[in-house]
Amino acid sequence: MAKQDSPPTDTDQDPPRASSGQERLEGAPFPPGELDPDLIKLRRPRPKIGMVTAAGVVLLCGLFWLRLGPDRAFGASPAEPRPVALGDVLDGKVATEQLVELSAEPLMGHAVRIASRKGNAGVRAAPARGTGDRLWLLLPGDGLSPPSEQPMYRGRLRPLHDLPVAEDLRRFLAHNPRPVFATLTAVRAAAQRGELETVTGDLVKLSDHDKVSIDVLDLGASVLQAPVSERFPDAAAWQTALRAAGLPVHLLPAPQSTDAIPRFALGMAAAEASKLLERAGLWTVRAEPVLRTQRGTWAELRASPPSELTLGGATVPDAHVDLVGFFVARDLPAQAYALITEESPADYWYVRPISLALIALGLFFTWILVQAVRRDLLPVKAA
Repeated sequence: MAKQDSPPTDTDQDPPRASSGQERLEGAPFPPGELDPDLIKLRRPRPKIGMVTAAGVVLLCGLFWLRLGPDRAFGASPAEPRPVALGDVLDGKVATEQLVELSAEPLMGHAVRIASRKGNAGVRAAPARGTGDRLWLLLPGDGLSPPSEQPMYRGRLRPLHDLPVAEDLRRFLAHNPRPVFATLTAVRAAAQRGELETVTGDLVKLSDHDKVSIDVLDLGASVLQAPVSERFPDAAAWQTALRAAGLPVHLLPAPQSTDAIPRFALGMAAAEASKLLERAGLWTVRAEPVLRTQRGTWAELRASPPSELTLGGATVPDAHVDLVGFFVARDLPAQAYALITEESPADYWYVRPISLALIALGLFFTWILVQAVRRDLLPVKAA
């Protein structure tokens, strides 16, 4: 018996198609020649740059162009250094941002190492002698540069306060007093005018709280150094020989070194002890004077009588004073210069192309800013 076909169901029929003029059912296929609007990629409108964005880019271009001004001027300067005098630099007669060469003596005892990160050698900023901290030499931080026979330094001359290291240097100097030394005549003059002239020729303003120290020669004491030999193999043998020569010595503690020379303290002046040593034939023993350090403040020293100095509760005659040490915290002068010895105009070859690119970018966004102002602020004229 032949099997009859079952009547078609809804699932076997083709989905309905949307005819023209009828509403298309969702999911129905499109007839030939009709485009699916969901598959059409329309052209997006061009993005519009607003006034704020354009003005910000123009402002940044101008700011960076101005920041590159010193480097641009130095890069365009002559490659050969210009010889200048140190006094002309301090008087402001020499233009900055150029390669110069001058004679100066750095005070390496006052040098400050400035590093950008841990482990970096950085630079050593040392003030020049006799400039009152108005000229600083920025030397390599590794200390491997060969010494020069003449104190001639060449480099880029810049205002110190324009450098990024200026704030770090100022902070270090404010919290770390530096030692300076002056003669007794300068100390007496400073008690009258309040300004001290150091042995380096600098003028330093003192405050009552500044610390002062004086090394005084003790005329009643000396130190004997007695090297070990076959005749005197140890300190005990030396002590017996020295006491036999009329020198009442006592042994001082030996340093940590194994080959240290025995040292003896003696309550006698070095000149008098030398005579007794010569008389006893102890030629290898050396007698050295003893220095005592007196410490106090400038307020105490300033109130000293005319013929002697009072410091730390002790009175020192002027005849026993050679130099007086001060520990003074000084700020950077308002007009200070830095000589960067590791820079040359050829190092800044890239500044000019960057400046031209900033000009081009600034002009382009200026034009965009003008267009944005016309579009958003100016009224539209009716046709």
